[in-house]
Amino acid sequence: MCGIVAYVGYESIADRILIEGLKILEYRGYDSAGIASFIDQNIITVKTKGKVQQLEEKLQIQKIQTSIGIAHTRWATHGEPNEVNAHPHHVGEVTLVHNGIIENYYELKEELMSKGYNFQSQSDSEIACAYIDYCYQRYHDKEEALIKAYQTFKGSFAFAILFADDDQNVYAMRKDSPLILGTSATKTFIASDIQAFLHYTKQYIVLEHNEIARCSREGIVIKNLQKEFVKKEIQTAQMENKDLTKNGYAHYMLKEIHEQPYAIKETIQAYLSNHLKDLMDQFPDLKKFKQIHISACGSAMYAGMIAKVLIEKKARIPVQCVVASEYRYMDPIFQEDTLLILISQSGETADTLAALHLAKQHHVPTLAIVNVENSALAREADYVLYTHAGVEISVATTKAYCTQVALLSLIACHLSYIHGYIDAEEEKQLLDEFKQLPILMDKLIHQDTYKEIATHLYQKEHVFLMGRGLDYALSMEGALKLKEISYIHCEAYAAGELKHGTISLIEKDTPIIVLCSDDSIYEKTMSNMKEVKARGAKIIVLATEDLPIAPDTYDVRLTIPKTDILLQGILTVIPLQLIAYETANMRGCEIDQPRNLAKSVTVE
Repeated sequence: MCGIVAYVGYESIADRILIEGLKILEYRGYDSAGIASFIDQNIITVKTKGKVQQLEEKLQIQKIQTSIGIAHTRWATHGEPNEVNAHPHHVGEVTLVHNGIIENYYELKEELMSKGYNFQSQSDSEIACAYIDYCYQRYHDKEEALIKAYQTFKGSFAFAILFADDDQNVYAMRKDSPLILGTSATKTFIASDIQAFLHYTKQYIVLEHNEIARCSREGIVIKNLQKEFVKKEIQTAQMENKDLTKNGYAHYMLKEIHEQPYAIKETIQAYLSNHLKDLMDQFPDLKKFKQIHISACGSAMYAGMIAKVLIEKKARIPVQCVVASEYRYMDPIFQEDTLLILISQSGETADTLAALHLAKQHHVPTLAIVNVENSALAREADYVLYTHAGVEISVATTKAYCTQVALLSLIACHLSYIHGYIDAEEEKQLLDEFKQLPILMDKLIHQDTYKEIATHLYQKEHVFLMGRGLDYALSMEGALKLKEISYIHCEAYAAGELKHGTISLIEKDTPIIVLCSDDSIYEKTMSNMKEVKARGAKIIVLATEDLPIAPDTYDVRLTIPKTDILLQGILTVIPLQLIAYETANMRGCEIDQPRNLAKSVTVE
């Protein structure tokens, strides 16, 4: 959430580069935007509530041209979304943009007010700006001021900072919030995501905690909090500019849904070739673990719920799956043979990182499943396995989620294999189904029934999903997709639980999407379908092709190919994604950037 872009170079094109970068970072979610830059040795700040387009129009009116500047898109935390609370903030000699939350802002505010500082906004970021200024006024040294501020701030932060008496440098520092430094022969960049400057350079440096960077036209100088020079490896991004375009699709979300077969193929082939024993060479030694904890947030959490079903069913290993924001506070019980699996698309999710840090305090081995190389989770976990989803722009995850499920399915398969639950015949069948999976996915994506199903939903304000076992976990993800992009209130329930209270909400024509993929319990789910059908519900059933669902229990049926339970979730979620997409499209919603949501949640 929130986006930072900063630039310093020889050409007076900072305003253009900063706007381009902010537009690329719009997917992160935001409600205001702003730019600060040097004009004739003075820092000029332009801010607006609303979209980057409005900021661009303001800049064009003022005809700003500069070779150094910082910019920001803000997702409101402290203070409502308005121009006053928008970044950049300016106090005294300091102007900055900030991602994160300063947890001790109130104590600092009281201290600063006692020293004569006054505040215009409700933002903790303005307080951080004032405190850096206070340190600069006290020590008359930029590095010392930043070090003292770093050591004082509690919480998470990523800063890009300008000093009024220095029109040659932008300063940067971070803690528990991502910040990437881009470098080329004539330009230097600071950004919360590498995509923001990918058009100009693929060379980048990951700024670590306890480091302060000074970025100039000549390059980047990094020191630690002891003022010692730090030598950093310059890395090369693998993504391409084409990954950041819609490629002819109406929305990034639709494009990314269509990219899923390829992403799944890439993920599977990265770990599995011709035999299940291939996984032994690609995965860490997992045989020693007799208990697994899984912690994640949002869709990654629901991928973890699928993994719990698969691992317990296929490998007979007990799994606890707990949302990361709860896991860190629940005082989990660790055993000597416990493994904590952490799942995050960005690898920067604040609560998931906190869960990792908790495990490390107890010396519990950690395995990260992430999509972004060199992300914080990937660097700090004991083991890391990468999904191969590629760049995902839409806030509502699709291909990143699917590749998480695919990789977790491979882990469940691997655990089952090494513990002796898969024989040669089943191995052959599984390998065939893994190879066929992208083909089946592509066929499902190109079915033409999703718009028809959406016509039953788009004018409703309440929708329910239900299923059992694996299908219940999938219902959770399906409900999240529908609510986050269409703004329809949508809840998922274990099918047997509806009659324990929630059935009182069922009225005539209330839509209920029912998932059926397990031949051992589908008849139980059919009984639940009859219960809600008797109360006037409109039933849309997504069932595998092998199940003889009674026609009098549903209004609409969508048939899904049947495959092994290890892969079934990847197929079943596709219709849920496309139903959500078509419903949101019919409602005229802003699909790629839903209101109040952010792509990467880097604060608690």
